[in-house]
Amino acid sequence: MQVPGPRAVDDNAPLANAKPPAGCDRRGFLKWTAAVGAAAGLAEVAGPNRRSLADGLGTVLTPQQEASRFLAQCTFGGDRALIDEVAATGMEAWLDAQLALPPTLTLSEVQQMIEGGELDEFELLLFDWRWWQHAMTAPDVVRHRVAFALSQIFVVSRFIDILYDSSQATAAYYDVLARHAFGNFRDLLLDVALQPSMGIYLSHLWNRRSDPTLNRFPDENFAREVMQLFSIGLFELNADGSRVLNGSGQPIPTYTNAEITEMAKIFTGLTLAPFEPDEPIIFGDDNGNLWTPMVMYEPEHEPGPKTLLNGFVVPEGQTGMEDIEMTVDHLFQHPNVGPFLGRLLIQRLVTSNPSPAYISRVSAAFADNGSGVRGDMAATIRAILMDPEARDASRIDDPHFGKAREPFTRWVQLGRAFHATSPSGQFRYFGAAPPDDAPEGIEMTALAQYPFFSPSVFNFYSPTHQPAGPLTDAGLVAPELQIIHSYTSVSAANLFYRAIVEYDYLTDELDNETIELDLITEIELVEAMGPAALIDHLDLLLTYGTLFAASRGFLLDAILPLSEEPEEQVRLALFLFTTCPEYAVQR
Repeated sequence: MQVPGPRAVDDNAPLANAKPPAGCDRRGFLKWTAAVGAAAGLAEVAGPNRRSLADGLGTVLTPQQEASRFLAQCTFGGDRALIDEVAATGMEAWLDAQLALPPTLTLSEVQQMIEGGELDEFELLLFDWRWWQHAMTAPDVVRHRVAFALSQIFVVSRFIDILYDSSQATAAYYDVLARHAFGNFRDLLLDVALQPSMGIYLSHLWNRRSDPTLNRFPDENFAREVMQLFSIGLFELNADGSRVLNGSGQPIPTYTNAEITEMAKIFTGLTLAPFEPDEPIIFGDDNGNLWTPMVMYEPEHEPGPKTLLNGFVVPEGQTGMEDIEMTVDHLFQHPNVGPFLGRLLIQRLVTSNPSPAYISRVSAAFADNGSGVRGDMAATIRAILMDPEARDASRIDDPHFGKAREPFTRWVQLGRAFHATSPSGQFRYFGAAPPDDAPEGIEMTALAQYPFFSPSVFNFYSPTHQPAGPLTDAGLVAPELQIIHSYTSVSAANLFYRAIVEYDYLTDELDNETIELDLITEIELVEAMGPAALIDHLDLLLTYGTLFAASRGFLLDAILPLSEEPEEQVRLALFLFTTCPEYAVQR
């Protein structure tokens, strides 16, 4: 994906002619260097002389660079040790080992923290504390990256009060995504449908059967979204993700209002499970269990047959749960699911504009994992990450390939790559509150993104978002750019500045201790080998060898005046890396 800059740049020309204003303090100097970088056109992402570590090698990456690029696609980012491990093991073998790891789950940990009683006042923060702990330390790093992607497809938001107040409800829902990230899509879809968090968010919890005498009919919210957003989409698709057209050349809708109405009848009668197995099931009791699957209260389930997609009939005479199981099977078998889900996951992990051939190969893996199994998520994820389109380094110079990095993943990667360190060893952090300088009424972080705080069921941004300008003119989408705008471009840079230059990555909510980046390796490197070696090191960690020669020259010019202060050199270089386009765009 090519992001146009303000002017063209000679990639071989260092930017040594600019001088900082007299009397600059440290903060002023940092702001000056960032401004010079922007004015020099560092937003020009594409260029013929991209790599500082592989000049003259065309699109060839070293094993470490390719490992770093791979980790940027399938994890929240790796440090040098993980990059070396993947390079030595081989990407495919390392991925297979990751797919075989058991899930690191959250609910049991949250409940253990609650049982002690001393954390009662922090109950709504406990899920976030454990989420951060897993993001930073859990061994199943691919699983948690995929679960985060799934949380933006099967959206549940804690902007609803009852979900905001219950860490256990959110932890249970996240565990469903993590557990099934490498399981089967059919099981994932069923468990999502039965989770209280989803029932609350899309209002099929306590959904009652029809009563025409009262002009009461089942709520259609979940019935619509389970088709539109969670499984088949709005229009019939070919295996390559293109739309099937009718004889008039028009796309064919997958469903109509009639099918939504019928689908809504399926998801009636669900209520919260009692806390104890021997307790009676009560419909409408908000004292029920928010962290176990919803249960069926048969008197409120819509009786009779229901006609779903393409004339498929759910027969009368079944239990309510049998109706739900049959409906999930019906959706699961729809030919749209593979290309629909495949495209969304490719966008979240690899590239915003996958080719039809790429989508088709992923759809084929979803349809059959090689052993006749449909819906194997592990096979689907493997197909996405190991596809030639994902692994071909020549794609780095293809202006149609790549994606804007999600602001939140950049933030988490910073902590992982540079060993964010807490005095307690814990990452007890909650980041959903608006920043202090947010305009009134804006309920978002400085990044406009935080797990389980989407502003709507449509996620933080649309998968079809097209920013006005060259991308739209080229027929390309750039989903993440919907939340990278005039406000967040500044607020995110300020956040990174605070984390890197002002030593404040996160704040431990329990002990009020600062969680800092550990930059001792980088400081020792610049002391021993100089600033050029530091730039090479950061290029490997953050941009996998894709740094412009012009950017490299600018970065060296910026940090050379700080040669007597190696830590200042490191912090300035790292801050500028986080704002450069080669890092902002994942290629």
